Amino acid sequence: MSHPEWFEQVIQQRPESRYIDVDAIKIHYLLWGEKLKPVLFFIHGYSAHAHWWDFIAPHFLENFCVIAIDLSGMGDSDHRKAYSQDLYAKEIKAVCDHEEIDSAYFLAHSMGGSIAVNTASLYPDLFEALLLIDSVVVVPPDKVKAFSSRRSMLRHDFIYDQFEEAIDSFRLIPPQPCRNDFLLKYIAQYSYREIKGRWSLKSDGLIMKSYESKDLTELFMNLQCPLYLVYGLMSQIFSQELLDYTVYVGKISEERIIGIPGAMHHLFIDEPLVFVENVKKLLIKREKP
Repeated sequence: MSHPEWFEQVIQQRPESRYIDVDAIKIHYLLWGEKLKPVLFFIHGYSAHAHWWDFIAPHFLENFCVIAIDLSGMGDSDHRKAYSQDLYAKEIKAVCDHEEIDSAYFLAHSMGGSIAVNTASLYPDLFEALLLIDSVVVVPPDKVKAFSSRRSMLRHDFIYDQFEEAIDSFRLIPPQPCRNDFLLKYIAQYSYREIKGRWSLKSDGLIMKSYESKDLTELFMNLQCPLYLVYGLMSQIFSQELLDYTVYVGKISEERIIGIPGAMHHLFIDEPLVFVENVKKLLIKREKP
């Protein structure tokens, strides 16, 4: 299968793979570029991992050093017996401490957005700005019950006899069509681990069984860093009602919001180059509120 030239060029810029220990488990992260530059820190969503950013991160290396974390239970980080927003915040802070990063610009997709908001409330000096990417952080009171069920996010660990079979079975969560199938297959290559000659997803299917989260409404209202919002105009989870409520609670000004046409929830897979272009526009505008 032939790939676009831009894709072939960016994936040649390989990151360093690094590990640290956080509460007796191994946390993995990737690092691109020179640490003398400002840091752009990527946080993935549920059941994802740091390599989701391989074809996005290199676009920013002219102006940034880029870090992408594997939150525990996902990617090449170890699994835990229980998970929480506070534990994930601790992992993010630990990576920054290990790399001697005093502050960074954070970009967080989906579930990573609520994790980033909680982290910013705990470590406000760490956040120069936060870019939320199609992320449900706060929910109107009358919709809380509809968003509270996690049962659909629990997953059985399917085992595949062949790596190719595992790759072909890989799907996005939540489900959506993907016209850039080459990107999906690229991500899938990093999504499985081999166990005795067979293949299983790296992510822990039971994360949501123990995951502790909190109502972020008050925290979101009082974040000290600038907030930006990028979402897919065809997103299957980020509705107009959620957009309006997020903008209202977060006091996000219009010039800090971008909707990407033709993109669903996984907007940087649907429209990777348009996504990069728009994130760059927002980063150029970075300033204290």
